[in-house]
Amino acid sequence: MKVISQIRVPNEEDKSMSNTRFKKVHIYQCPCGYKYDPEKGDTQAGWAPGTPFEELPDQLTCPRCQRAKLHFREKKFSIPA
Repeated sequence: MKVISQIRVPNEEDKSMSNTRFKKVHIYQCPCGYKYDPEKGDTQAGWAPGTPFEELPDQLTCPRCQRAKLHFREKKFSIPA
């Protein structure tokens, strides 16, 4: 049996990436492509900025295609702050 041990030494690029701050983003996307961002809300649909998706009514439908709330999927990712 052959065991190989590797030690990774951070280079300058790695060090600069560790100083970058990232912001976590949670959006909710309908299959039609409409995206609800809780930070922005949707004033045209009557949802104020800062309204969490969970607090939207269960009878909610997509303003674009009228699909039910249960069809929306949560998307999580990070972006540079």
